[in-house]
Amino acid sequence: MSLELRQLRIFVTVADELHFGRAAAHLRLPPSVVSEQIKRLEQLIGVELFDRSRRAISLTVAGSELLAPGRALLRDAESFIGTARANEHPGRVLRLGIGLGMGRRLAFILRRLARAGHSVRTVSVPPAERCALLTAGELDAAFIRGRVRCGPLIAHHVWDDELVAALPEHHPLAAHGSVQLADLARSPAALVPREENPALHDILSGGFAALGLSVEIGMRFSTVEATFAELVAHPTAMWTPVFAAYETEHAYEGISIAAIQPRLTLPAFLAVHPRSMGRLQMVIDASRKSDAGALQPSPH
Repeated sequence: MSLELRQLRIFVTVADELHFGRAAAHLRLPPSVVSEQIKRLEQLIGVELFDRSRRAISLTVAGSELLAPGRALLRDAESFIGTARANEHPGRVLRLGIGLGMGRRLAFILRRLARAGHSVRTVSVPPAERCALLTAGELDAAFIRGRVRCGPLIAHHVWDDELVAALPEHHPLAAHGSVQLADLARSPAALVPREENPALHDILSGGFAALGLSVEIGMRFSTVEATFAELVAHPTAMWTPVFAAYETEHAYEGISIAAIQPRLTLPAFLAVHPRSMGRLQMVIDASRKSDAGALQPSPH
């Protein structure tokens, strides 16, 4: 009996989830298959990978020690397969998941890829959907801010996004070029629901918690244009966090932008499935270079 990549993938997924049912759902396999493949892998290598003596499973000492080498072996194997597929279909369109607020960075990245002869199709979907589409193989890569919680994906840090405050002109802080986070806590914020963008909620709640404060949600954030219009028209002085790289390129009537002190930054990653690594290094390189190139003053 020889080691199979499928067994490695199942082992890593169960180790991430620490639950056979959740791992099975993530892998789209029956729980019985997941359990059987783990048993076969344990028989093959001669050690138990999981402690099943309690209701909640946990990694054994051997399982913990084998997890990192298992990830590396799986990553290398899938990168090998991805490179082979890239050479077989060099002209295939790259499917790139994107979100809001990327500003000139996105245009910079797409221009660099076009000059290198690569065709790209962008797909704009919420962060959680980007993870799901990428894991399912419906995207080749996706930009994701904050911690990447997406199973087997490899996350490459490409830049950091600074948050600034967008305030309607009737807000007491609107005349300030820089505002204190503690002062922003005195008025409600327009935010998307946490399940749509947990990374944004985490960075905000963490910043406020460090000051012994919390953020009050005043209304739901929908789109930049619609939310800004509502902020301007609403009698209550509210604010919303936006990405500085995006706001440097846009001006909205009735809205002022202020830097936030202390600074709040959200790391941005290019998430890639291991099978696609061989053909996506140029996207990673272009994304990292965009942090400098895209922030140069616009010639227009």
